[in-house]
Amino acid sequence: MLFFFCFLWCKDATFIRPPSFISMKMEETNTHLIKRCRRGDKTAQLALYKQFAQQLYVACLRIVGDASEAEEAMQDSFLKIFTRLDQYQDGQCFEAWIHRIAVHTAIDYMRRQLPGREELTDNYTEPDDDGPDEEEIRYSVAQVKEACKKLPAGYRVILSLYLFEGYDMEEIASILKIRPPSVRSQYLRAKRKLLNIIAANKENG
Repeated sequence: MLFFFCFLWCKDATFIRPPSFISMKMEETNTHLIKRCRRGDKTAQLALYKQFAQQLYVACLRIVGDASEAEEAMQDSFLKIFTRLDQYQDGQCFEAWIHRIAVHTAIDYMRRQLPGREELTDNYTEPDDDGPDEEEIRYSVAQVKEACKKLPAGYRVILSLYLFEGYDMEEIASILKIRPPSVRSQYLRAKRKLLNIIAANKENG
């Protein structure tokens, strides 16, 4: 399952690395825009927004699971980006920097919506092993994404961060402020629930 999901993420990643010469040109453009944004240039802010809005919206949507909430989280992310540009260090990957801000913002939105949910507690327990055998289930990228929408919020966050955003268990633990063993435990539970949903969808389809 781990290898499949790693392949799934690489195959369906939101951002595909461009050729090096294009990447360098984009970095030069971003550096110029960042300097102008730091001076409060509204035209530069709009250009930066148009360049990254869709990417950050998708990242927020995968976490909050609701289009209107994702839109709000994305807008809030840009407000934070523009007010924190002085914290951005030249030479950092700007895209990774703003992406992390969006992920944290989306998680904060989800926490406000669902206070006290159990999926993101710091308790470690081994997940039950009952359920469908993943070797017997064939699934596509679209089926996985559709099933993720039906997961409880906490499970959806962990799967989204791991499968689609590319964070490892240690990074997810740091973001969610829980221990790595708890992240892995909840990831396994989320994966099992995801397989159950996919299996049920196939039976009903």
